[in-house]
Amino acid sequence: MSDLVFTPVPKHLLGLIWPKVEEYLAKAVDTAKGKLTVDDVRSGIESDLYLLWVVVDGEDIIAAVTTRVINYPTCSGMALDWIGGKRIKEWMPMANKVVMDHAKSNGCSHLEGYGRAAWTRMIERHGWKQDYVAFRLEV
Repeated sequence: MSDLVFTPVPKHLLGLIWPKVEEYLAKAVDTAKGKLTVDDVRSGIESDLYLLWVVVDGEDIIAAVTTRVINYPTCSGMALDWIGGKRIKEWMPMANKVVMDHAKSNGCSHLEGYGRAAWTRMIERHGWKQDYVAFRLEV
């Protein structure tokens, strides 16, 4: 079994890392149905809206995740907005723990994420619960 590392990307390394993660994130962004582009995500990383994380296996980057802090009137939450890559079953437990610790260190009371219904099966085993269902109607 390989030694996987889940780590944040320092912003000054974004130009070096971006070509290795853009495709992973683009697939996730495609599920937003035109609300934004992968270039918008990169801009969000550059402006500190998102923090980019990567999963590294030796010299290969096998996945990318973005997080952001959301400040509500009564609490703060950490959102996992964009997740893409491969071998998620291998790195999800580690990523869940690291992001939870990161959220706590940023004063967040909870993690939140968004995605297709298929995510439910993957994340329930890590303590996540479905919070609500979103609907959409094209006009």
